[in-house]
Amino acid sequence: MTSVNTNAAALTALRTLQNTNQQLETTQARISTGYKIGEAKDNAAYWAISTTLKSDNKSLSTVKDALGLGGATIDTAYQGLNKAKDVLDEIKSKLTAATQDGVDKTKIQGEISELQKQLKSIASSSSFSGENWLSIDSSAANYSSLKTVVSSFTRTATGAVSLGTINVDSSTVKLYDAAAGAKGILDNRVAMAAASGGSLTYGGLAPSGATGNLSKNGLENNSALAGAATITQSSVTWASGISTTASQTMSFDLTVDNVTRRVTIAASTDLSSKANAAAAFSSAATTAFSGTGVSVSVTAGTGTNDLVFASATTGASSNIKVGNISTTGSYTASVAEATGTQAAATFTGSVATASTTLDSDDVITFNIAVDGGDAKTVRIDRALVNATLSVTNGTIASTDNMVSVVQAALVKAGVSGVNVGKDSGGTLLKFTSANTTGSSQVAVSSVNAANAASVMSVTDIDITKLAALGAATGSQQKEVLTAYISIVNDAINRVTSAAATLGSVASRIDMQKSFVNTLMDTIDKGVSNLVDADMSEESTKLQALQVKQQLGTQALSIANQSAQSVLSLFASNR
Repeated sequence: MTSVNTNAAALTALRTLQNTNQQLETTQARISTGYKIGEAKDNAAYWAISTTLKSDNKSLSTVKDALGLGGATIDTAYQGLNKAKDVLDEIKSKLTAATQDGVDKTKIQGEISELQKQLKSIASSSSFSGENWLSIDSSAANYSSLKTVVSSFTRTATGAVSLGTINVDSSTVKLYDAAAGAKGILDNRVAMAAASGGSLTYGGLAPSGATGNLSKNGLENNSALAGAATITQSSVTWASGISTTASQTMSFDLTVDNVTRRVTIAASTDLSSKANAAAAFSSAATTAFSGTGVSVSVTAGTGTNDLVFASATTGASSNIKVGNISTTGSYTASVAEATGTQAAATFTGSVATASTTLDSDDVITFNIAVDGGDAKTVRIDRALVNATLSVTNGTIASTDNMVSVVQAALVKAGVSGVNVGKDSGGTLLKFTSANTTGSSQVAVSSVNAANAASVMSVTDIDITKLAALGAATGSQQKEVLTAYISIVNDAINRVTSAAATLGSVASRIDMQKSFVNTLMDTIDKGVSNLVDADMSEESTKLQALQVKQQLGTQALSIANQSAQSVLSLFASNR
């Protein structure tokens, strides 16, 4: 039907042309931007996924940069260690040459001195972006030996994100440490030993100049440092006035020092008194642990119905647990289930009661570990004695003075959680952990009381002073030189170990960098599949839509001309 009010053909052509233009606009936008999903309105779900993945990829890019920075820092320290090892090899070679009769030790020492300076130069210059792991001051504010390298970025299914790190303990690779009592590989002063073992007794390497019993200053007698601590468990109870019959028994599991045995109180056992109960429990426990190497005793406790289970051992592994109790017949005695706790671990060593005086070159050192922690070196010298006791002659006049000096030395060494005092007799120095749990433990080791010349570091070595120190004969000097070589060789081994540690970390960082690159490429491919336009497909669509647009324009033009045909009919009738 032809109508002057509505041109249906034109409307249809118009709508078709508008739809074609809209499709053409979408296709042109995809070709222009390269994206089939460029905004949330294109596809909200895919757009959100791709946006999150793109954000994660930017984080991974930062992780890759962090790995590069961390890897460069580690490589710098690693190269420094390798060069330090080369220099140590040279020093070892020079010391070996110095053992030859007739050589000029002054000239050799000149070379060694330059090599010692080179070691310090290597350590101080092994710095990258302000990070130096070889020459440090661990007493500096905010210093931490734990170095971290950001290595990964992770997003969980719930959307939570986290960063992974590669950790390095730089304290194991440091060559020099300016902090007192915390030295590195090369400035660590170690006790010198004779070539045949034992300690050197000449060359200024034995205790000298000290009055009193310096070598028995209360810390050397390690055999006396056995702990007196016991583990007590007072929750075991008994019912007084009970004598079992042939049908009445009681059993329970007893764990002592991580060894568990079933303990049975036999029928007809007399428990009419606490003393009888203690003896019965002790006998049964001893029988149960026979042949295990564990020694356990049960004694009457201070409470009305308490018994005390005690292990003969001390330390973090010493423990007691009572449980899984069962009875037969009408036996009503009870054993409460509980885990034993260890009293404060106490270690004692003999202290010289006579006056002890430290000269300027005397030093007392020992290592102490508290509650299973890392051992720290404690150092006592004349300066510390004078400052602590307000004296000027380095004299420790009494056991009380020794306690004060050791307390000050512990504080200076950064040791906490341990108290120092005397035993009840007043002649023993006593270390007591402040912790009263099952991990309570104090360990004292590596005690050395000697003239300061008996300890040596690589940086202290000077072969021109052998005669002045008392190593007069050629054989004596060779023995000292051999001890020097041993110190350098030990340093070489430690540097080699440190380099191996850093080499392993560097290798891991390289692998992680490769993985992050691969992961970023994979995410890019995944995002591309979601949002990128297929240009071949879109160009084909563009050509088709352009033809369709031309046809739509012509169709609309033809439809609009139909009204002119109607008007021409009216014109012919006039």
